[in-house]
Amino acid sequence: MAISINDVEIELDSEVDADLRRELLENASTILTTLRGTSPLDRGMGLRGMDIVGRNMYAARGAYMVQAIEQLEIYEPRLAVTQIEFDVKDSKMIPKVVCTYNGNHN
Repeated sequence: MAISINDVEIELDSEVDADLRRELLENASTILTTLRGTSPLDRGMGLRGMDIVGRNMYAARGAYMVQAIEQLEIYEPRLAVTQIEFDVKDSKMIPKVVCTYNGNHN
């Protein structure tokens, strides 16, 4: 079973303006579907695939959760992760990341 990084589902459980919602979800999606080292503008952005892919289910889930929280704290500080769940489809674990808008504009 593998985690599908490209199929991540992101949910924003806060009431925010439609344009801001779209921006936040797009930013979170970009961060959580990018493999570290592949973004020419910032090689540190994204998930380390070698820590996730090919590992047992529990280790992969744990590594994904830690990295997702850390990356969103760094690259989209307006969001706070409140929950991460995993759904299984076609022998893949699909992460569902639930975030709250915290209003931080740093």
